[in-house]
Amino acid sequence: MRSCFKLPLLVLGFGTLLLSACGSGEAAAAAVVPPAAAVSAETPASYRSGSLLEDAAALQAAQDALEGLPPFRGRAVNVFGNIDFFGGVRPRIEADIQNPNRLERIDHYVYDHGRWRYTDTMRIPPEGLDIPQKLTPLSQVKFADAAGVAEAWAQKARSVNAVITEPYFVSYVLLGKERKRFWHTAVIEAVGEQYYLSFHAGGSVWEFKRLGREGQ
Repeated sequence: MRSCFKLPLLVLGFGTLLLSACGSGEAAAAAVVPPAAAVSAETPASYRSGSLLEDAAALQAAQDALEGLPPFRGRAVNVFGNIDFFGGVRPRIEADIQNPNRLERIDHYVYDHGRWRYTDTMRIPPEGLDIPQKLTPLSQVKFADAAGVAEAWAQKARSVNAVITEPYFVSYVLLGKERKRFWHTAVIEAVGEQYYLSFHAGGSVWEFKRLGREGQ
C-alpha cells in the first residue's frame, strides 16, 4: 500500500508497479482501461475536514459506496492485502480490490472527498501470484471499526504525552501465512520515546510497547 510507517511486527510488502503500456497492443490496451464506471456518486454522509478516520458513520457510508460501485454491485467483493485509513490533512481510504471480471487483476481504489475512484492496476510480482491467499471478503470487514481503533490510539498517545495525539493512520493488515487480520497503527512519538500499538481484528489491544529511546 502507500503507507511508509514503521511495522515492528512484520514487513508489509507486496511490491506494486503500474502496468506498463509496453508489449502487445491488445495487452497494453487492456492494462490501462479502468473498470467501467469506477467512480462513485458522492456519499450522503459528510464529515468535517480531517475527521473521516474518527467518524464511524462516514466510514460505514464509504464501505456501502464501495459495494455499490457498478463493477461490484450485487457481486462478492474481495480485498487484496491491507486496507489503509488516513486522517490528517488528506483524509482518505485506500484499498486494492480484485477485479470481478478479471480475477488475475488487482485494482487500486481511493476514497476521498466523499467518493471512490479507480487509480491504477497492480502488477503482481511472481512471489505474489497466489492471489486467493491474500484476499479477504469485504463482507468480513467493518470500516467503521477503524474509528474505534483511532480513538484508542489517541487515548494511548495522550497517556504518554505524545507530540501528536490526533489519529492520522490505521491499517487493517493481513498476515500472510497465518491469514490473521489485525489493526496496525502509526508509531506514537513522544519526547525521546516511541511506542507501538496494535489491535486484534475485534478491536482489543494486541500489543502496546515502548520501542526505545530515539538515537539509541
